[in-house]
Amino acid sequence: MLRNNYFGETKTHYKLYKCGKNWAVMGISLFSLGLGMLVTSQPVSADVTATSTSSSAVRTDAISESSSSAAKAETTSESSSSAVKAETTSASSSSAVKAETTSASSSSAVKAETTSASSSSAVKAETTSASSSSAVKAKTTSASSSSAAKAETAAITTAGVANADSQTSAEVTADSTSTSQVVTNNSNNQNNTAQPAGNSTSTTQSTNQANSQISNQGQLNQFATGFVNRAISEGANVDPNNFTQAQIDALNKLEKYSTTKKNTDTTQFTYYQFQQTADKLAEVDPQYAIPYFKADQIQNLPAATAKDGQTGKVANMDIWDSWPVQDPTTGEIANWNGKQLVIAMMGTPNANSNHLYLLYNDYGGDNFAGWKNAGDIFAGYRGDKKTGLEIFGDQEWSGSAYPLDDGSIQLFYTHSKYETKTINHQNHQRIATANLKMKLNADGTISIASVDNDHTLFKGKDNASANGTHYQTFDQWAHNVTMFDGHKEDFGGADNFAMRDPHIVKDSQGNRYLVFEASTGDDDYQSEDQIYDLRNYGGNAKFQLESLFNLINNDYSVKDKVTGKMIKIGRDMRVRASQANAAIGIIKLGGTENNPTVAEVYDPIISAVMVSDEIERPDIVKIGDTYYLFAASRLNRGTNDAAWRKANDKVGDNVVTLGWYSKDLTKGFKPLNGNGVVLTSTVPANWRTATYSYYAVPTRSTDPRFKNTVLITAYMTNRNRVADYRNKDGKAVLDPDFIQENNGEHNSTWAPSFLLRVNPDGTTRVLPYVTNQGVWDFNNATKLNTNIMTAKADEAYLPWEKGVPFDNGSILGSGQDWVDSMPSDPYTPTAPTAPTAPTAPTAPTAPTAPTAPTAPTAPTAPTAPTAPTAPTAPTAPTAPTAPTAPTAPTAPTAPTAPTAPTAPTAPTAPTAPTAPTAPTAPINPSQPTTPTKPVQAGQAAATNFVDQRLPQTGETDQQHMTLSGLLLLAMSSLLGLFGMTKRQRKE
Repeated sequence: MLRNNYFGETKTHYKLYKCGKNWAVMGISLFSLGLGMLVTSQPVSADVTATSTSSSAVRTDAISESSSSAAKAETTSESSSSAVKAETTSASSSSAVKAETTSASSSSAVKAETTSASSSSAVKAETTSASSSSAVKAKTTSASSSSAAKAETAAITTAGVANADSQTSAEVTADSTSTSQVVTNNSNNQNNTAQPAGNSTSTTQSTNQANSQISNQGQLNQFATGFVNRAISEGANVDPNNFTQAQIDALNKLEKYSTTKKNTDTTQFTYYQFQQTADKLAEVDPQYAIPYFKADQIQNLPAATAKDGQTGKVANMDIWDSWPVQDPTTGEIANWNGKQLVIAMMGTPNANSNHLYLLYNDYGGDNFAGWKNAGDIFAGYRGDKKTGLEIFGDQEWSGSAYPLDDGSIQLFYTHSKYETKTINHQNHQRIATANLKMKLNADGTISIASVDNDHTLFKGKDNASANGTHYQTFDQWAHNVTMFDGHKEDFGGADNFAMRDPHIVKDSQGNRYLVFEASTGDDDYQSEDQIYDLRNYGGNAKFQLESLFNLINNDYSVKDKVTGKMIKIGRDMRVRASQANAAIGIIKLGGTENNPTVAEVYDPIISAVMVSDEIERPDIVKIGDTYYLFAASRLNRGTNDAAWRKANDKVGDNVVTLGWYSKDLTKGFKPLNGNGVVLTSTVPANWRTATYSYYAVPTRSTDPRFKNTVLITAYMTNRNRVADYRNKDGKAVLDPDFIQENNGEHNSTWAPSFLLRVNPDGTTRVLPYVTNQGVWDFNNATKLNTNIMTAKADEAYLPWEKGVPFDNGSILGSGQDWVDSMPSDPYTPTAPTAPTAPTAPTAPTAPTAPTAPTAPTAPTAPTAPTAPTAPTAPTAPTAPTAPTAPTAPTAPTAPTAPTAPTAPTAPTAPTAPTAPTAPTAPINPSQPTTPTKPVQAGQAAATNFVDQRLPQTGETDQQHMTLSGLLLLAMSSLLGLFGMTKRQRKE
């Protein structure tokens, strides 16, 4: 009974508990829901911030560093792979983009203003790009591009051709900002140009004429295109739109003739260096300017009044090209039995008498009047009188000489013979040699006993062919035909043949070489093709382009100084450039010293092909371990008519000395002063003090003021009595009576010598030290002549010479009348002060006597060791303890009985349905509803409607949700009370 009551009460209690529990749970749930609705009141906008989109259309202005799709938008992106149509901040995109977007990745079509580092698709936007491989039509700043672009583009690198002020690897038809070389080009269609999309800021110089709209560029090859744009970037004032067909044809020839193999051992005297030389001359730069000499102090050489070997009559002869008998290794003046010897070209004025004479003076002397004449070396005239060409027969021109151990002199000279069978009837020049047996007479005079082994040594041929490989031969030159405008071009005196002026040099091993004036042979021959070889020009692309166009322009004109009219010089320059091929050659000698032969022919050490047709009288001076090469030239033998005419207008003459230096005698010469100019003329060619044919010799002075100097010698007063002409009724007249009234004839004579410093760094400077006339050996006894040098130009001419017109053709070869001009006074450097004597070093103080070492102290006796202590006895070990017995295991506990399962609970009764709520009031049509903002594709939309206004009541969604929460709280409370009451009733 007790058991039954127990289980019955337990079951009833459990049912009551479970029923109350259900009501409590329902109340708690409703309470929580209501509380949540009250708390959740944060406003949420329908605008979406998305961190990732993958498949939606976006329209955006973006900034892009990398783009591989077609773009037409303002875009900033690192990578784009989609079309974007949204205001989106995205790290990755793979859909179409057409919006204002900041994107890190994009690979599809983009229509935006884009700043991109990489692009591989068609882009039509204002774009700043570092890399592009697609067609681009945008404002673009690009570091690399491989696609066709039509945009204002800034390019940093290129792999192709572009038609814009940019450098890319594709065709670009827009303005651009570029930090690299500009390249412009169209397709083959001449009219294939594009309008720029806008303006840009450029770090590359360009002109308005070539802003990427170059209609003629389609006719230019890639080499010409790059060249034109280099010139434009350097400031060339050209408009490619206006290129003539002749200019285009010339530009397209550049690649062919500028890339052919050329000898690297030969140093090119360039068109630019020629220009610099002319400029320095016109500036009367004191670094190069020849000193002024007082005209009234200049005298004829007494030794030049002698028997003319050609006419057989005594005459006051002109003297011009001269050289000393030198040591071929050191270059110093040789001491031949106490005499210094000089060989000179001399002849009667206006008689075309050109022969070699031997002059001598005391060794080391500087007395101008002390020079004596041993007579004509080759014992008179060797012309062919039967032909009636007595004055045009064999002649001897400039050369060099050195003494042999047997007392003879080995002479190298130019043997010239006038040829009547050539096109231009010029002198046939060849290098010759002869051995001179000398005789010292009892009265101290010198005579020539015999001339032995006189023979031609070299004519330019170095193989079995008729033409010279390294150097032009006379036959090669004589049969040369130059074609211009479809007809034969007459030489007109512009094309000169040269095989002359041999200069002997020995190296430290005793090998003998001849350096000489020549013309280039087949390896680098004269022709119009040389005009299209940019290596002949030097300078930058701007200078090259402008010079090229001047050379090919027949209408190129300058103002004539005499008439004031413009005269065309373009065609003359073009002809000259096609024929100019001056060179300085070198050969190695074999055979014996008194009967030498040619052992080896080398490439020219200097070439002026296309630039000048005459660089003459080379001589070499060795200072230390460096060879210094000097040569004279008249600039009017060059091809830049405008340059030398400018010099002539300013100074009245255009003669110069050029120079180079090298450690190797046969190659590798560098221009002195960086441009090759060493000396420039300072007075008009018809003045008494005009000089030419400069020849450098080493100095022997130990004065520190003259360290690293060479002595410059020259002749003074141009030949054929130019200085005796006076102005009569506006014409230059040679009046014998006037000449006698003014101290007789003023012939060519030796000039005062002066010093040139040659610095180890390859620079030079004219020094203000001048000697007497005719000094060849500058030593410690040489006197400086301060009375003959002047700083005033108006003291450098005779009273009747100023303003006298003269035939420049007789002096300079131009065949034009010139009125000389008063040159400006150059800066005359003051003589450096003599170095102060070094102070005598103070006598060193006597060293103090060393102190005697102290005697060593006696060592102390060692202490006896103490006796060791006896060891202590070891302690005995303790016995081990016995182990403890193990404890017995405890018995296991019995398992507990399982609990009986509880009876299942009775199911709860279903709850009664709630009454339906009253219907809401209808919507007021006068109150519009607020449309929700649509969620754009590709955005993760949130579904929170707090703060939305309800259309039925006009209340906000937040107010409605708050009321609902309060109602739910109230219902949960009622249900809880109901459950508790029911439980009490059951109990």
